[in-house]
Amino acid sequence: MSAESREFTLDVSEHFFHLTTESIRLRSNETRRYQTLSSLIDSRILEAKKIDDHDSDTLRDHLEVVPTKGAIRINLTISKTSADLIGDARNRLATQLGTDLSFGDALSILLFDYVVERKAAHVLSTLGLDEMRDNHDEPIASDSQEGNPFSNK
Repeated sequence: MSAESREFTLDVSEHFFHLTTESIRLRSNETRRYQTLSSLIDSRILEAKKIDDHDSDTLRDHLEVVPTKGAIRINLTISKTSADLIGDARNRLATQLGTDLSFGDALSILLFDYVVERKAAHVLSTLGLDEMRDNHDEPIASDSQEGNPFSNK
């Protein structure tokens, strides 16, 4: 381990483990390259500054449904910067939620935020709303006005 990285060993629940594997799958598909939990965290860490934007009740519900502690051991090596930013997020979230949080809890919320973002992007894409947003709400080419009783054409 170099001075520029930190090693963590977490004993996590099965639900937390599934959250990590789903996050890695989504990130790998997003980048079209195989990812690791470490690479995902290091690439998403700047988003840690906004994870406390979630509703407090939603975050509490997440931590209840996806408990951190469990019997599955994971080893993680991340950059010192990532570890520091997760620690900062943990402190902010603990204040927001009015409870003590572990490093694993903050990591769980960071992964939750990523999965929510990716799932929302998928829904928007499926509905074609991402294309409309990219085109500043102009109809996309596949939107036929023919046979549309509400069209002015």
